[in-house]
Amino acid sequence: MFTLNGKQEHGLLSLRKNGMKLDVYPPTVGTHKLQIFAKGNSEIYSSVLEYTLKCHYADIDVRLPAELHQPVGPSWFSEQMGITKPSHPEPVIYTSDGRCSVSFSVEEGISVLASLHGDDGPVTEETQRRYIFQLQWEKRTELKVQLPHAGKFALKIFVKKRQEPGNYVFVFNYLLCCTNSKVNWPVFPESFGNWGQDNELLEPLSGVLPANHNVPFKLKLHGVAKALVKGQDTWPLTLNHEGYWEGSCNTAGCQEIYVMVLENANHNFYSYILKYKVNAQ
Repeated sequence: MFTLNGKQEHGLLSLRKNGMKLDVYPPTVGTHKLQIFAKGNSEIYSSVLEYTLKCHYADIDVRLPAELHQPVGPSWFSEQMGITKPSHPEPVIYTSDGRCSVSFSVEEGISVLASLHGDDGPVTEETQRRYIFQLQWEKRTELKVQLPHAGKFALKIFVKKRQEPGNYVFVFNYLLCCTNSKVNWPVFPESFGNWGQDNELLEPLSGVLPANHNVPFKLKLHGVAKALVKGQDTWPLTLNHEGYWEGSCNTAGCQEIYVMVLENANHNFYSYILKYKVNAQ
C-alpha cells in the first residue's frame, strides 16, 4: 500500500505478479511525501520506500473519487478470492457513452455484489446498486453499468461464500471515466430475489418508463410456466421460438410496473421479479 502526505489518496495502485504498479496524481503544486508500505505473512505493513515528489503542475481534472479504494483492477488477489478471467484486466475503463459491460468467471459457491460510487452521486445504498444490472452466464458474471452523468466513478466488487455467514468482502474496484457531458442514464429496473441468475433482460433496460406509452418487453426467463406484466391492467408475455418472453404493456394510469412469473403451471401464485417506475405525467 502507499500514502501521499500521510493519506491513502490521489493514487492508483494495481497489484502485479511480483509487485505493484502505482500512478500518483499530486493534487497541488509543491513538494509531496510518498511512502510505499509492504507486508509479508503478518498483518502489519512496514515502510519500505520513501520518495519526495516535486510537482510543478497539478491537473485538477484528474481528481479521483473519494470512494476509490486500493487495489484498483483485478490481480492475483482477486483470483485468490474466486474472480478469474476478467474482460477488463486493466484498472481504468473509459466509456464515451456512459455505458460499459464488465464480466469475469466466478468460482462455484461464491456470490458477487457490485456498487457504483462517484463524488456527485449516486448517494443512497439502493441507487449505488441500481446503476448496475448483474447477469449470470453459466459460470461468468456480467455487470452492465450505466452512469448517471459524466465524471469518474469507482465500480466496487465484493464477494462472499454463499454457505458462510458474514458480510461481503471488498476485492477490488475499477475506475470508470466518462467525459461526455450529455450522459444521463436512468437506473436499471429493480430486481427481486426470484430474478433467476441465468435470466436475461433485453428490454426495457431503463428502470423509469414514460407515462401513457406502449412499452415493449423482451426477456429470457428460465424455469417459468407463464409470465406477465402488471400495471393498471395485466398483459401476458408469450414465449417465442427463440426462447424469449415478449409482449408489451401500457403505462397509462399507474406509477409502477411489475414483471411477474408463474414458476409452476399447477400453482396459482405469481412471483414479482422486476419493478419499474413510471414517470409522473
